Amino acid sequence: MTLTTKRRAAAALAVLTTVVAPIGGCSAMSPSQPEQPDTPTLSDDESRGQVVDAAKEIVRAADLDVTYANLQWEWCNDQGDPPYRAKVELAFVTASGENRSAEIATSVAAQPGWESGPPPGYVPAGEVVHRGGVWASIGPGNNPERGGIQIYGECRNMNDHRDTPGVEITDEIRGG
Repeated sequence: MTLTTKRRAAAALAVLTTVVAPIGGCSAMSPSQPEQPDTPTLSDDESRGQVVDAAKEIVRAADLDVTYANLQWEWCNDQGDPPYRAKVELAFVTASGENRSAEIATSVAAQPGWESGPPPGYVPAGEVVHRGGVWASIGPGNNPERGGIQIYGECRNMNDHRDTPGVEITDEIRGG
């Protein structure tokens, strides 16, 4: 190869590197818009209703003494963009060190519409029950005398909840 050919090859490589590097993120692996759900979207009230109603049913079916419940929103992707889903986290009283997860899951799965295990496509750890696309993970709480349950709604809310704070809903869950 001559010196001129080497210089041309180096110049071409420099141009390609300068042009290709900035547009590398525009591939099919980096969609410009978030994926839209295959099913109809849910309003904020519908998303909230999914998890709050499920929490009330779980509390009633397992006769839980709820100490705390919180409603929050979480995104269903790693960009923080819609779709979002509603989530309830609740704590309940249990004997010190006692893990009632399996007992609670069995009680809930015996209720109409509920099934043991996660919905198709999910592989969470612990005791899990679901009704349609709404599922609950049951486990120990954050102190020895508490159990914890996280209830997840469907990823079908297209409103931007990135700045929506959590809401304490203990009385609502206890009362219904």
